[in-house]
Order: sequence, then structure tokens, then C-alpha cells
Amino acid sequence: MKIRFSISLKLLVFILPLVCAPIAAVGYFSIRASADRVDHLVSREQMVQAKATANEINDIFYYCRMDLKTIASLPVLEEYHIARTFRLNAEAEFNYDNAVRLFRDFIDRTPYYFQIRYVDEQGLEQIKVRKNSVLNKFSNQSDQKFFTETRRLGPDGIYISEIVRPDFRKGFIIRWAKAIFSGQGEFIGIVVIDLDYQNILEIVKNIRIGEQGYAFLVDHSGRNITHPRFEPYTHDLKSSPDLSFKELILKMMSGASDRKLYFFEEKNRVAAFAPIPVMGWSLAVTISIDEFRKEARAIQTRVIQVVALTLIFTVICVSLISYYLLRPVRSLVTATHRIARGNLTQEIPVRTRDELGDLTRSFNRMTQNLTRIHNELVRSEKFVALGRLSAGVAHEIRNPLNAMKGAVVYLRRRRSDDLLITEYSDLIMEEIDRLNEFVNEFLYFARQSSPKPVPADLNKLVLSNQNLFEKQAEEKGICFHNRLADDLPVMQIDPHQIQQVLVNIIINAIDAMPEGGEIIFSSMLVKNEASSERVRLTIEDSGIGIPKNHLQNIFDPFFSTKETGSGLGLPLSLGIMENHGGTISISSEQGRGVLVSLEWPLANHPEC
Repeated sequence: MKIRFSISLKLLVFILPLVCAPIAAVGYFSIRASADRVDHLVSREQMVQAKATANEINDIFYYCRMDLKTIASLPVLEEYHIARTFRLNAEAEFNYDNAVRLFRDFIDRTPYYFQIRYVDEQGLEQIKVRKNSVLNKFSNQSDQKFFTETRRLGPDGIYISEIVRPDFRKGFIIRWAKAIFSGQGEFIGIVVIDLDYQNILEIVKNIRIGEQGYAFLVDHSGRNITHPRFEPYTHDLKSSPDLSFKELILKMMSGASDRKLYFFEEKNRVAAFAPIPVMGWSLAVTISIDEFRKEARAIQTRVIQVVALTLIFTVICVSLISYYLLRPVRSLVTATHRIARGNLTQEIPVRTRDELGDLTRSFNRMTQNLTRIHNELVRSEKFVALGRLSAGVAHEIRNPLNAMKGAVVYLRRRRSDDLLITEYSDLIMEEIDRLNEFVNEFLYFARQSSPKPVPADLNKLVLSNQNLFEKQAEEKGICFHNRLADDLPVMQIDPHQIQQVLVNIIINAIDAMPEGGEIIFSSMLVKNEASSERVRLTIEDSGIGIPKNHLQNIFDPFFSTKETGSGLGLPLSLGIMENHGGTISISSEQGRGVLVSLEWPLANHPEC
């Protein structure tokens, strides 16, 4: 007994190993590489954080030094000192206000300054400006270290204090001071910038690497000056508990940028550090090795979970793909059976864009072409039968009409003085003429002649037809709008027959707009699916439109929604367009107007 393998089973057998093997291999190598990848990423993040923060803090100190030099070099303080010395109160007050504005400008544009002060040559505070306030309570600073040291350094020196916690605030500050000397070399005081070190602490404390990583600062002596858990100057080289930690501090003191392993608080750690050159300090960003391993283990777990879920998902997807891949084939087989039974309305929905989708679209186009050809054959058979019938019927109708017309003419001559006969004979003659016109249209429809193509300009043909109806359109409040292409080539068409098509369409458009409106004529060159050029002319009106249930009957002979219409205009136009190798299509929604599209092939048009 032979075992029958379905296509779905074959796909599962051959595709599953091809998909699962690479996934398993990728998962294995991902697990092996996860630890190295985490180490690389964390190390890079550490170094980036350390350098960026060190540069930020270094810029704060650099600009503080520059601002201090700028303030000390400006003449406003010297002028204030001179005015005070000579008791020029008005000038002293003026210079005082200028100095206050100067200090306030520096404080407002720099969030790291707590206050700026001017201390005179005797150590007395003369100007003191803080954020949002100017203080009037001054104290004697002559016994303060920063005053004596700054004076000793001379005109070129800048004094930088250690980190201190002053009595007038809770946070830490660093005092930056520079001596001011007059043009004659006389000492006239110092400028002091109290840098708000609490902001520096916050910058360092806000650095986070992982869950427990942090940053700390050491000064040029190896003392801890910023740490998330310790006060400044809590640890130094002497109190360092481990040799590896001392080695880290010494390397930081050298001004290098690097990474180093060390042991601190019973944990192995790794630190990335970068220098702060202005102060001779160094910033380190540290994280414990346990966090490295924890993150690596988490990644390994996630990789294993992803690989397992991917394998399960792959099995499900291959099963579904094998099922849905064959569904279009089954639909095609079912559709071919229905078409074989004569059901040409079958259309398969296109669900994919691959070869099966192309096959489905080709099948649908084949079905549509078969339906169109079938309808055209049925219509042609109707037209042939109708032509034969119409020729005989028109002949049988026209002869009696001629006899009736002659009799009426004879009666009017004999009884020309009888008003009643004259009235009714006019009515009879009018109806006879109307029937004659209908018979002529009927015969023209039945005996459509082959087109006699000559070179013609379609745009000019459209404009000439508009001129025929211009007066009638104006009376009904209808406007013509043209969007005709300038590069339209000369075409080989029968202008008289095409004019008849345009006349029929324009008459229908005018009749569909009793309240007025607009008719838009557009011509253009287009390409079809075979990339061959065609000329398209569209005529769009803003009339009452065609009901949906009437659209399928508009090309049937004698079908008309107008009381006086013969129902032969559109069938006649369809025949003319088909004889030219072209097409006519009509789309409409009731109440939204009608769009008529005419297309002609351009394969054999003459060169312009």
C-alpha cells in the first residue's frame, strides 16, 4: 500500500529543518555573545557618562574662572572704591548700582553661582548680590582664610577654597576669589564668587548605570569630594580599604581617562573615569560586576525564551502557510468547474501578490474577457437580427407614411378654406415628419457604414461641437470647461461619425441639467496594461445622473428614460466607437452627474 503525502505535509517536512536549524544556531551564538555584548555596551555607556559629565563640570569651573577675571578687570569696582575714598556719595551710589547690575547679570545667566561679593581692602563686605536679592547686611571678612590668601596671591592669582558648608545656608559652596589692584598697584579689595557646589553634587548623584551604579569625584589629593552616600572628604588614600581601590585613586589623580577593576564594600566593581583639568579633579562612574552577570543572565534567559517561542511560532506559521498557500489553488479548481458549467460571473478574490496572486488575477481577467465577449456576441446577434428586422419594418412603415403625407397634402389643397382640416392636417404632418425622422435613425442604426478615417484633430472636433450647442447651453445656464491636452497627436478617425457620437453625448448632458451646471471636456494620452498609447476623451457633467439599475441597459436599443428619446443614440455611438477600434464607458451616481470616457488606439496614427 502506497502512502500518499499531501503537499502540506511535504512543506512541513522540508521547511521546518531549514527554518529551525538556523534559529537554534543563532540562539546558541547569541547566548555566548550576550555577556561580551553587555560588557561592551555598559563599558561604553560608563565612559560616555564619565567624559560627558566631567566635561560639563569642567566647563562650569572654567567659566567661573573667566567670569571672576572679567569682573575683577572691569573699572566699575575701582571707580566705586575711588568714589568711596573721596566721599563722592552720588558717584559712589551710581557705581554701586552699576556693580549690583553687573553681579546680577552674571548670577542670572549662570545657575551655579550662589552669590557674588565685593570685599574692600580692609576685609569689609561692600556689595553682596544673591539670586533674586541684594543684601544690605555686611560682615567683616578680614580674618577669613580666603581673604588673606587671595591678597597674598597678588593680581594674577586666583584663590579656590575647599568645599565648605557656610553658616548662612544648608548646602555646600566653593569660594573663588581674585584680588583687585588699582592702576597704581594699590590693593583695593577682592571679588568673591560663592559657587553653589550643591548643584555639582546633584549632577554627580543623578548619574545612574544599571540598578546600583553611581558616580563619585576625587580631588587632586585623592580625597573623596562627592559621593552619593558620603560627605565630602570622608575618604582619602590613607583610609582606602583595598589596594586595588588605592590604585584606582592614584590613576584618577594622574589625569588619565580609562577603566579599571577594583574592590570596594565587599564587591568587585569596574569604574570608568575622566579628568576635570581646571580643578585637577577626576570623575568616576562605577558599577558592580554582579550587575554585569545579572544583565547577561537576563539576556540569556530572554534569548532562550525567544528561540523557543520562535520555534513554536515557526511550526504554526509553516502549517498555516501550507494551508493558505494551497487555498488559491483549490479556489481556482472550484472556479474552473463552475465556468465549465456556464457560470461566467465567478470571480476569485486576490489575497496575495505573489505568483499565485498573478495567476488569480489572470484567471479573473480571463473570466471578465469571456463575459465581455459573451455579452458582445449576444449583443451582436441582437443587432444583426434587429438590423434585418429594422430594414423590413422601416420599408413597410415608410411607404404608408408617404401615402398618408400625399393624401394630407391633397386634402389641404382641396379644402384649404376649412380651418378645422388645416389645424388637424398640420398635426398629422408633424407626426408624420417625426415618424420619418425615427425611421431614418432606425435605418441608420441598422445600416451602420464603415468609418472612413482621415487625419483629424480631436481637440478641434470637440471645440466645433461646443460651438453648435453654445447658444442652447447659455439659455439653460450651462458652461463648457476645457482641459484639452496640447500635445495630442493627429488621429485617423471618421470626423463625421465621431461628431455624431459627441453630439449624442452633449445632448444627453444638456438634457440632464435642467437647472444648469457645467460640462468638463478633458483629453489626454494614456497607456494601457500592454504599454500601448491610447487617446482618451472624457466628458463629465454635473447633472442628475443615471440610476444604478439603469446603467446596465443604457446601450440597449430603444431604451430611454426621456419621454421624447428614441433610445438609439448611445447604441449608435457604441457601434461607431467599436468600428473605430475604440471603447466607450459610462459611470454615474444618481444626483452626482455622469462621466463618459471615450478611448481610441493610437497604434497607426500619422506623424505630426
